[in-house]
Amino acid sequence: MTDRMAALGTLSLHDVPERKAAFEDFYQRYQDDPLIIDKWFVLQATTPDPSTLDRVRELTGHPAFSMANPNRVRSLIGSFAQGNPTQFNRADGLGYEFVADRILALDPNNPQVASRMTTAFKSWRVLESGRRDRAQAALKRIAEAPKLSRDVGDIVQRALAES
Repeated sequence: MTDRMAALGTLSLHDVPERKAAFEDFYQRYQDDPLIIDKWFVLQATTPDPSTLDRVRELTGHPAFSMANPNRVRSLIGSFAQGNPTQFNRADGLGYEFVADRILALDPNNPQVASRMTTAFKSWRVLESGRRDRAQAALKRIAEAPKLSRDVGDIVQRALAES
């Protein structure tokens, strides 16, 4: 499995037709091992490719993914937010919007995991102005949500506070 994971990781960095088939083959081989499937999600979420956000969105509908499973949420969405700076910090702001949507969806049921994902926004002030504005808008949208948990609210308020 280790060699297959390393090979898949290398292949994931190249936009070639074999990539999709390799991910599918890997899933078929290891679908009964939850820890390996978590790694499978991480690898796809951290691929620094312009199509990654679309792939992550698609994977939220995968039978092996559930917003009720904290490990899966961390593996897919958390890894995207915290382990894929090129795609989370996309110039169009769609990475921020996606993660903010997931934080808001997760917060009522698992505020601890939601607040951990919110920390991905902690360095928004050091971004160039366009990205900074989009990240700040996502944070403000989270902050304005009704019934926001104390966990997420605390992280967001600290992130938005003047330095």
